[in-house]
Amino acid sequence: MSNPFRFGADRLTPGHLANIAAGGATEIDPQVAAPFAATRGVVERRVAEGPPIYGVTTGFGASCIHTVEGEALAQTLSRNLFQYHGCGLGAVYSPEEGRAILAARVAQLAAGWSGIRFSTLEALVALLEADVSPVIPELGSVGASGDLTPLSYVVATLSGEREAYYRGGRMPSERALASAGLARWSVAAKESLSLMNGTSVMTALASLGFVRADAFCEAHAATTAWVSAVILGRADHFDERLFLAKPHPGSVRYAADVRRYLAVAARPAAAVDERSGVQDPYSVRCAPHVVGVLRDALASSHDVLTIELNGAGDNPLICSETGDVLHGGNFYGGHVGYVCDTLKMAVASAAEVCERQLVLLTHPSRSRGLPENLVLAPEGERWANHGFKAVEILASALTAEALKMTMPAASFSRSTEGHNQDKVPMGALAARELRRVLDLSETILVLTLLACAQATDARGGPEFLPPPLRELYTRIRAHSPTVGEDRPLDGDISALVNAYRAGEFFSRPMSSDYPSF
Repeated sequence: MSNPFRFGADRLTPGHLANIAAGGATEIDPQVAAPFAATRGVVERRVAEGPPIYGVTTGFGASCIHTVEGEALAQTLSRNLFQYHGCGLGAVYSPEEGRAILAARVAQLAAGWSGIRFSTLEALVALLEADVSPVIPELGSVGASGDLTPLSYVVATLSGEREAYYRGGRMPSERALASAGLARWSVAAKESLSLMNGTSVMTALASLGFVRADAFCEAHAATTAWVSAVILGRADHFDERLFLAKPHPGSVRYAADVRRYLAVAARPAAAVDERSGVQDPYSVRCAPHVVGVLRDALASSHDVLTIELNGAGDNPLICSETGDVLHGGNFYGGHVGYVCDTLKMAVASAAEVCERQLVLLTHPSRSRGLPENLVLAPEGERWANHGFKAVEILASALTAEALKMTMPAASFSRSTEGHNQDKVPMGALAARELRRVLDLSETILVLTLLACAQATDARGGPEFLPPPLRELYTRIRAHSPTVGEDRPLDGDISALVNAYRAGEFFSRPMSSDYPSF
């Protein structure tokens, strides 16, 4: 059993966050209590004595010209903030996504700049430890001032209102807290603002997407290797010298992964089969140059997301050393939105490579002798069957949808909230689109793997494959037998996608240790 993640002591990474989302244990370093006491004292003095402090003794956003006086009204203001933001709509985030959002918010608050009580941070961590997570609607955030409306559901769950997940079941928050043996928590002045005014939703989703995109790269290299093998392609397209001649780190790494699955040396021998020709099509030969872009984007994105996960992201911030109140815009999700917009474009481009590879396998003019549409029906019934023809169409449809979603969400900034929020990043939208592009892209990759298994059977079976690909063939065939006469494949495809996402086919890279290039 791994050690619990320690908020306030350990640096949260996308890999750590994914582990917590899956149920990993957490705790708080007690040494972070000291700065919490200092910053909370500043808040309480401002409430009692002034001068005004935004969102504590003033209204919110463009309404900051209005003031409230006294501790009672300041607490009412804090409560009303999460009440009037209870207008989220649409589908809800999953329990795992809810845990990730909660963990991201805790890590950002643990930086100690927010002026909340340390006991409030402990109450949030208690939710994680009891496996209570908020039910959060997806729609309602423009990304500045952070993810206000979705994060209001975190405060509501803490307060025993709206709905929560408890051990995967959905129920009223009050019941979830009672079932977990937790008391309802009453937020004090500024605490709703501190809990809501940040990028935790978009950053959590982006981090989970990062881990999936990282795993997708390894699976993609295996797919390229398998396609190369079954079309009798040239392993020397992945010669290390080619990539050291123009050493983009992502391309170097991808080519090395392909060689590993092909079980060839750094300098593979040139193909001698007369059917191979001098060069393979771009979707095979240039795959390292396409997916290398994604690999390199992941390297830079890891640094951005790690900063965001551990940075104080609300407004105002309070310096524990001087007591100064700092009004600014750390809640702005521009960096996270940029990561999501960049990754979704790179993932979709890589997915299109898989779709093009599938097409190679189904057309004899490019596959070097594989049967049309990979039909393996008995000879007398061959032309009454169409094999993978509809699978090719399905892959095309999914690819088109993924590519359509690559338009940057940041391009749709809207001036809102009385023109106070007059430039916004749309980070949560970008993060949801990244999730959707990954859903589609993983399915496209699985379709190509299924076609590779069928092509392998068309070549007489897996004996000609190198050991890593033979093992992958066996894993695919455990969920989907060879297609002889035409049959529905929707069940096979769903089973394969589920198995891929469960990690049955590939080892998952440790994103918490992602290299910085």
